[in-house]
Amino acid sequence: MRTSTKTSLLLLTLALAACDGTRTGVAAAASAKIDSLNARTAHAYRSADPRAYGALYADSAVFEWPAFNSARGPAGLEAMARDNWRTLRDMDLRLHVAERRIAPDHATEFGAFEQDYTDSAGKRFTEYGRYVTLLVPGEDGDWRIQRFFGFEDSTRARR
Repeated sequence: MRTSTKTSLLLLTLALAACDGTRTGVAAAASAKIDSLNARTAHAYRSADPRAYGALYADSAVFEWPAFNSARGPAGLEAMARDNWRTLRDMDLRLHVAERRIAPDHATEFGAFEQDYTDSAGKRFTEYGRYVTLLVPGEDGDWRIQRFFGFEDSTRARR
């Protein structure tokens, strides 16, 4: 093989490796920001802060849950949280991400959750469920929830 051909192949290999490293770096940065979004979601539950909860959603967001009417946009999500959390105390939310796929303009996440709360009668509950979210990057670089679909399931912790 001629020297110029070897040099060209070496340069092409290095360029492809650099592109792959850039994609991996971008995905890792996006994943870290989505982890931060999930942490802010759990914090909104723990602090029972409907305004913080609504701020996690994109302007055109849709929240779907079989037991509720769909809520749309940050204001709709804030109102839904305020109404639903009004009688609940000591809330906690744990997300267990099963899979996340990241593209430059969106990401999808599938997983399970556990939500703990105390109702107005003082009874403690834990609800288990599954979820899928479609996430989009905002102009500020933070990711927002574009679409959420969740449902309760029969998963129970072993005792």
